[in-house]
Amino acid sequence: MLGYPSSASGGIGRGEEDARTYWLHLYAQDDWRVSKRLALNYGLRYEINQQMREAQNRLSNIELDRFVIASDKDGNIHPDAKALLSMIPVTYVTSKEAGYDRSLMRPSYNRFAPRVGLAWSLDPKTVVRIGAGVFYNQWAYGVQTVLMKNLPFYFNKNVTTAADTEIPSLTTRNILSSPATGTIGGAGVDYNFRTELAQSWTLGVQHTLAQDWVAELSYFGSHLIGADDNTLENVPRPGPGPIDLRRPNPQLSGFQVLHWGGWTWYHSGTLKLEKRYSAGLGINGSYTWSKSMDPASSPGATFFETNLPQDPSCRACERALSSFDHRHRLVFSTTYELPVGPGHAYNPSGVLGALAGGWSVSGIGTFQTGAPFSVNLPSDNANTGNGPNQRPDVLRNPNLTSGKTPERWFDTGAFVMPAQFTYGNAGRNIVYADGYTNFDLSLTREFKMDETRRLEFRAEVFNLSNHTNFDQTPGRIAFTPNFGRYFSALNPRQMQFGLRLMF
Repeated sequence: MLGYPSSASGGIGRGEEDARTYWLHLYAQDDWRVSKRLALNYGLRYEINQQMREAQNRLSNIELDRFVIASDKDGNIHPDAKALLSMIPVTYVTSKEAGYDRSLMRPSYNRFAPRVGLAWSLDPKTVVRIGAGVFYNQWAYGVQTVLMKNLPFYFNKNVTTAADTEIPSLTTRNILSSPATGTIGGAGVDYNFRTELAQSWTLGVQHTLAQDWVAELSYFGSHLIGADDNTLENVPRPGPGPIDLRRPNPQLSGFQVLHWGGWTWYHSGTLKLEKRYSAGLGINGSYTWSKSMDPASSPGATFFETNLPQDPSCRACERALSSFDHRHRLVFSTTYELPVGPGHAYNPSGVLGALAGGWSVSGIGTFQTGAPFSVNLPSDNANTGNGPNQRPDVLRNPNLTSGKTPERWFDTGAFVMPAQFTYGNAGRNIVYADGYTNFDLSLTREFKMDETRRLEFRAEVFNLSNHTNFDQTPGRIAFTPNFGRYFSALNPRQMQFGLRLMF
């Protein structure tokens, strides 16, 4: 007996967008030299970033109890909607009837961004700098494309038949005429648009220690609000029984919605030391301590987490360290011209002098601690339809203080399966990935051939110490064979040599 596919899917409709928008940005600023030791800088920006509008209004948004279809000012929707209107299982209204802008997102015109800065010379060696401002961001227009893939302009049709059927009912020819299976869903964007902005402030003190040596101590803080933040709608409470029948609206499936309630708090302190290049030596190094917190660190899934809530009814439960939080970071670079050749105490003559002089050594080092990540369950233990976001129960601190290996990076035994039909108590981003240690070294020499031609030789070593830096996160899906294990690393030590002719 020949086998035939038992399930298939296909897109019906246009599934694309012909979008229009306009931007208008105005600003004014002034510099005021109050005295020889004090200077002020202040300004104001005003921005209008219109929401993206489809030229023919072929957009649709899904809400918990209705679909909102973009229309013109008279409430007319595009004729392309008629073919699939009957498939919408709930009420639908036009944007005019809903009182919505035809972009299906509320316009935003309150975008004033003041900024102020101060530089104060306490004495010839010490300068204090203070700054604060509001900085607006533009959400990614690409996210809005989900509105062109909702009914009635587009439908991703899923068809399923018995696996042992002998009738080829799912051939390409007749899949479009087969009845769809499953409940209707989509993806939405919260109409109550909130402009993303960062309130930032900084304080720094710069002091000259000695000739060519400068030290700087600074603090930077930022509060981001109004960020695009994905969540799930129409999700039932944990419990037994068919998921679709327990949804708040059983006529619809669960669907993802982009909200504007994302936020971040960030604080950092930096100590910087610089030796300006002189006498053949330049040094630049900085150490930063920082802390960042948020309820989600990206609009989409990353190696570190799903960035969707475990329990959509408790967004506050997702408050945790950001998945890009590297608490300690040290970066330095140096350049040193070897004291050999003309102008130095050791200046051999002849061929040796021609080869020995003019060599420079440079190095760049980066050292940082690891970022946190979330442990998730491989199954829908709560029976809510949002399995990939669920977490296990945690019994103790899963981070090992010693004895870490690629096969056991953290204490996997600290996690257990929650009781059936419940969410786990493990928090978001509670386990730390590997940090990063790297030092690159280069040796260069330039040979002057004549007035117009030069030859440069370079010998470079990357990851000089051959330190193993593991890639991304270890296996973070609980109770799977790869749980807690690293399988890949970044580049080992590499060496390269090069010649470059410049003419």
